[in-house]
Amino acid sequence: MLSIAKDDHTAYLARIATVVAIAWVFVPPLAGALSDGARRRGGDRRIQTAIALGADVTALLAMAAVALLAMPPGVEYGWASHAALAIGIAVVCAAIAIATASTIYQALLPEVVPRGAWGASAGARGAMTLIGTVAGLACAALLPPPAALLAMAAAVTVVLPTLAAIPRATAQQRRSERAVVRDRHDLNVTVVARGWIVLGMTLLNTYVLYFFSDVLKVRDASIGTGMVAGAALIGAIVSSVLAGVLSDKLDRRVVVALSGVPMVAAALGFAIAPDRGLIFLYAALFGLGYGGVFSVGWALALDAVPELGDVARDLGIWATLSNSPMIIAPALGAFLIAHGSTPAEGYRWLFAAASAAFLLGSLTVLAVRHPGGKTA
Repeated sequence: MLSIAKDDHTAYLARIATVVAIAWVFVPPLAGALSDGARRRGGDRRIQTAIALGADVTALLAMAAVALLAMPPGVEYGWASHAALAIGIAVVCAAIAIATASTIYQALLPEVVPRGAWGASAGARGAMTLIGTVAGLACAALLPPPAALLAMAAAVTVVLPTLAAIPRATAQQRRSERAVVRDRHDLNVTVVARGWIVLGMTLLNTYVLYFFSDVLKVRDASIGTGMVAGAALIGAIVSSVLAGVLSDKLDRRVVVALSGVPMVAAALGFAIAPDRGLIFLYAALFGLGYGGVFSVGWALALDAVPELGDVARDLGIWATLSNSPMIIAPALGAFLIAHGSTPAEGYRWLFAAASAAFLLGSLTVLAVRHPGGKTA
């Protein structure tokens, strides 16, 4: 975008990011409801997911093609402006497609996995999601834009045939989808708990780069932040799998609540002792907690869905509502930093607020009445 929309790239990127964010808010509930309706009429979520992923591949290929055409030197401004518009449209289409695919795909889990293994399956799903995130960031950082887009399209294309290996739901499973398990209390509790975690996460993610630069005085803050994020992701991948397996044997509420403890400790560490020598320890602690919260928290929400026939819609609504604190977190973080007596003091308040949010999320989840796992 920088090389195509040279004169107005910041404003153009902001507009695209806004539309993409709106898509991520409104698409999951709508896509989930449509998928559930089709499922009740005998539809196959595997085919629905494949169609959405096919649309994502098409959008990625379109972006790569436009980027290749716009890269040669001497491209006229008129074509560059058209190219920027085309890429913007393709980005939005790709966001809608992948949000749709993700929403429908997650509803496949209760159709093919026994309830007693939901935690382990959620842990594996969480770990693979994190690995995919790392791979995507690596492609974006190491490859030219067209090559990165082609690599992502190729990766999705390779994955598409694996949907055929997922078995169809049995007649007994389809009948269980119509059973009302309980009221919406537990699902609402998991929304609030996840919302607190998302608030703390967004406070950290938004300002950690500036913390490295303004407080720790790291010479290359981007590289330092990337290394710390890498350490956190490694811990998260490991804990996602282990916590998921453990949650099938224990009370899922307890697993999620205990997973929040190292996140609280890491954020407090940043607030109380922001020392370069301890940063990787804090990152590892944070990752160990985040992996459990990310995977087991999703499994707990799945346990709380009142009627499995509406699982895609309800999980879509759950994702939308629980992610809503992302809207206010940047402004809250800016307020806390600005009102510190020094920049370092402002960041201490920021990290203390994140720690408090993680603690509230961990405690809130204990209000779930039917925790899933072995005690369900």
